[in-house]
Amino acid sequence: MPRTLLLALLLLVATPLVSLAWLSANAAKSGERTARQRLIGLLDGQLKAADERISSVFAGYASDLDQNLTQLSSSVADRRGLSETEVVEALKAMRWQSPLLRQGFYIDPEGNLLYPTVEDLSQIDSSEVLVSIPGIIDSRPSLTPKDEGQQETVSDRQSARLNEQQRSSRFQTVAVDTTRSLAFGSRWQQWYLADGSQVIYWIGRRDGSSIGVLLERGRWMADVIAELPDDAGATSASFGGLPLGSVSLLDESNRSIFRWGNLKGSNLERLHERNVSLPLASWRLTLDIDPTLIPKASLLPIYASLAGVATVVLGIGFFVLTSVRRQISDAKRRVNFAGQVSHELRTPLTNIRLYTELAEKDVAKLTHEMETGPLRKRLQVIDHESRRLQRLVSGVLEMIRPSGKPAKPRCIDVSLCELLQGLAEQFQPSFEAAQLSLELDCQVVGKVLVDPDIVELVIVNLLGNVEKYAGRRDPNLRGRCRVLATKREETVDKATIRILVEDDGPGIDRKDHGRVFRPFIRLDDSIQAPSGTGIGLTIARRAARRHGGDLTLLRHSELGGAAFEFTIVAEPVQSRETNA
Repeated sequence: MPRTLLLALLLLVATPLVSLAWLSANAAKSGERTARQRLIGLLDGQLKAADERISSVFAGYASDLDQNLTQLSSSVADRRGLSETEVVEALKAMRWQSPLLRQGFYIDPEGNLLYPTVEDLSQIDSSEVLVSIPGIIDSRPSLTPKDEGQQETVSDRQSARLNEQQRSSRFQTVAVDTTRSLAFGSRWQQWYLADGSQVIYWIGRRDGSSIGVLLERGRWMADVIAELPDDAGATSASFGGLPLGSVSLLDESNRSIFRWGNLKGSNLERLHERNVSLPLASWRLTLDIDPTLIPKASLLPIYASLAGVATVVLGIGFFVLTSVRRQISDAKRRVNFAGQVSHELRTPLTNIRLYTELAEKDVAKLTHEMETGPLRKRLQVIDHESRRLQRLVSGVLEMIRPSGKPAKPRCIDVSLCELLQGLAEQFQPSFEAAQLSLELDCQVVGKVLVDPDIVELVIVNLLGNVEKYAGRRDPNLRGRCRVLATKREETVDKATIRILVEDDGPGIDRKDHGRVFRPFIRLDDSIQAPSGTGIGLTIARRAARRHGGDLTLLRHSELGGAAFEFTIVAEPVQSRETNA
């Protein structure tokens, strides 16, 4: 079965199976995503309820701080404005009276720190807070004092946008996510110290100054944890009290702060997570449940389709492999046979040529009175045909020779023009019969060091093709063939010889240029086509490359037909003698 037919059959069978597997996989994945989203929608209420409880803790802080800080912010308290000293003293008193306050800040309208000073920070964490004060002041929120009775409202959409924008920043400034009646603008600020995220509440004064308080991390964390549920069924209220999993509160470093629900589950899988609302936007609430409750896509249809594809591919591959092995075995037998026959033919050919040369010498000794013309012609025919048969045998050996062990050329001093002239004389009778004229133009002066057998093998193949394909059947028409030999000096001791063989025949189509040198390829296999094996040009190219040159088919010919260029690197005899 032809290889193309096998490939077509493979594609015809494998394509629908692969498509079926792909569609099955997509359907399974889509079903898994849909079921997962539905389960998340059912259980997301647990995270939302926990988030609301955390928000309520900071809403209560904001309400208490508004009452205390508004008194310090009012410029008309007791019908007189509080001085800077009075504000500082009030902040000190609040810090000692309230365990929630870790440190107070007082900033004048120009942004200068009025409180605390270095002397005020005498506690253990004084150095840490002192180093962080410049960053806290620079990144504090912009506070715009409000008119009396004006309400400050932050919508859910604005809050979500601010949360998204500030989540990637290390220093987060957030708005109070409540609706209250305030006299002045107030904002939450999130900051990071060595022990983790910190929360600072700011409120602005009418004169442009601002007051802030840093909350004690341990206290507000304890209040947050106390507000969260601690019952084992908190995550499974919608499922009859069955403990499905657990909810965890994670800080900005992904550390677990608190966990409730099914605390005994060790193989829980992460289903969903949700960022905590402001001001702890960098914290997360995660929901882990039993893996058996998470929808999984069934891979059975995919595996079945892939198994079908693999079976078909393996079957066709086994068939192709068997066919290829059989063809390789047949080819090896043919090559072995050709090699054995070629070696067997070489011995009688050598003897024929030997005795032909001896007969020619004997004929030369005969007296002129004897009629030696017919005998001499017969001996020339024998010699010509034996040389032709020897070239054919050499070509077969060149074809079956292993590519990794090329035979080295046997270079001798040769007059290239005399060699080409002799070949032209051999083809002269057959060219005359084919209505072809052979023009030889050899411009290589002197002798060169080449392998004459390789040069003869290549030129004979090219001239033989001209005789077959460019000959004229009409006696009134006459074709042309030209052989041009030139030499280009590359270096002192190297020269490139170029032999061009072209004709005015039908030529070779452009689409077939890449095929003519392939073995056993004949461009015309019709009954009327000239006989041949399809290995002549292959043998000629291999021989040329074995000699360090090449044989190529040119795209254009001055005569209009096919044009082949045979190049070979040779050493001039003169330079060799000079070096010697």
